[in-house]
Amino acid sequence: MPTQLPKPPSHTPREPVMQWLLNSDPAIRWQVMQDLLAAPADQVAAERARVASQGWGAQLLALQGDDGRWGGAAWNRGWDSTMHALMLLRDLRVLDWYVSSEANNS
Repeated sequence: MPTQLPKPPSHTPREPVMQWLLNSDPAIRWQVMQDLLAAPADQVAAERARVASQGWGAQLLALQGDDGRWGGAAWNRGWDSTMHALMLLRDLRVLDWYVSSEANNS
């Protein structure tokens, strides 16, 4: 006789956790809206667009030097170079928003 395996626990986020995530940085909020709440695409896009002007994305963009670089170098062994800043901006999806907004303005 086959053994019945127990049902896996539900992975539905609980309300306090969901509220905590939604009350965080726009870089987190848009991903929660998209991946956990299945919010409409236009609402997700609007929230994602805030990443460049609010929170972590804005703070990172503000650190860019007058010469266009971060940390004074294109690359270094630390985590403050232009390459590392661009990787973070990519992960936050700021670059996706910037590229699409530039395309719409031309």
